[in-house]
Amino acid sequence: MKNREDELMFEVEVLDPEESSSVTTESKKWLNGQSILRLLRSVGALIVVVSAATFLFKHWTPGSDLQRYLFLLGFTAILSAGGLFCGLFLKESKGARTLLGLTLAVTPINFAVMSALLYSRFSWDGPFTRLPEYATWVASSSTMAMAATVGGVALLAPLAHFSFMALARKHAKLFSVIFLMTNGALLLPTRQPNTIALVFLALVICLVVSEVRYFTKEMTLRTPDGFLSRGILWVPALIIAGRSCYFYAPSQLFGSVVLAGLACLSFLMLPQLTTKERWQKAFQGCGAALAGIAWLNTAEVFFHSSFISYRYEFLAALLPLASLLLLLGRYAEGNGNTYRRLAAIIAVGGGLINLMVYPGFAMGLICLALAAITVVAGYVLEQKIIFASGILGCLVAIGYQFKILFSHFSLGSWSSLMVVGVLIIVSASVIERHSGKLREKLVQGHSNFKGWGK
Repeated sequence: MKNREDELMFEVEVLDPEESSSVTTESKKWLNGQSILRLLRSVGALIVVVSAATFLFKHWTPGSDLQRYLFLLGFTAILSAGGLFCGLFLKESKGARTLLGLTLAVTPINFAVMSALLYSRFSWDGPFTRLPEYATWVASSSTMAMAATVGGVALLAPLAHFSFMALARKHAKLFSVIFLMTNGALLLPTRQPNTIALVFLALVICLVVSEVRYFTKEMTLRTPDGFLSRGILWVPALIIAGRSCYFYAPSQLFGSVVLAGLACLSFLMLPQLTTKERWQKAFQGCGAALAGIAWLNTAEVFFHSSFISYRYEFLAALLPLASLLLLLGRYAEGNGNTYRRLAAIIAVGGGLINLMVYPGFAMGLICLALAAITVVAGYVLEQKIIFASGILGCLVAIGYQFKILFSHFSLGSWSSLMVVGVLIIVSASVIERHSGKLREKLVQGHSNFKGWGK
């Protein structure tokens, strides 16, 4: 019996102290109910958000649309009151912040309903657009629509500011202004795709600028509450885009603008959320790809108009794309050489493709000019790929011009042969006269070229 006790004591002594500590901490964590409480808050928050979202599409409560909207508005006020009760009376900050965060999450849904009521009476798009019954909100009168909107904004504005005071006190005023501005965009009584596209792009640019210039530099906003406050700002823009895509027929320009907004988000904002250069470059690469697709989609719209001749369609599509890549290269993580290389290849390639599809003397000169500019850029930047792309373009363009020249120049007569022979002899004499300098320049140029970057 004594030996058995000694073995048990030995097992206790050799137990890893760190393992024992972690087990004890985990046990205390579960005993204190922190994980269970966090799970309960998450489930409750999810149920609230889902119920508020489905309120837009299901007439859960009887009565008119105004009564249903007032019910939603009152529910939002109750969330704020619950947060106030948890914070001031129960002295429990986590539940208070959860309820106030839900107030912010439900606020765009209130604005979406107000927007539908306004649109039913003040539509800029002519006759009221017919929607499915589950998504239709109609105001009984113009006065009712205006009163519901003014009253809703008057109630929701202070509730939103109070919620931001609890989540991000230092920047509560700025958050409140941006949040009300983005929600206010929902109230515009139009569903015209191109107009909505411009509104969406303006919101994205505003939000990205705010993120890059203000929010990402603040360490106090890198907390869960800070990320929640920053993420809530994007909800109205997402509702605008989702509403237009789901209920209305989005135009091709609308698709381009949405892609441009996502490109702006991916290239400028997402890299700010991580310190790993690999992920930053990946986000910016995705943003550049989305921006390129957005431009090509827009270019197709212009091609269908009479402003651009079909003979220049490849140049009109690819040269702006190359310029876009050059611009992105200035703000890319690292040195941006990858973007400049792609820009050079696309510019020269666009000129060559246009020359092959729509040949002509003027097109050959344009292609030669693009290639020459690319050669100079590659030489100045000391980039092999850019320089080689320009040289290749120059050779093809010059070769095409010689082809045109010989097609109009007959070699069948003695005078033509004489001119060619004289030119060859003179060229050989020039090369022999300056052979030493030419050889020295070639060797020096080759040595310098080896030291260039790719």
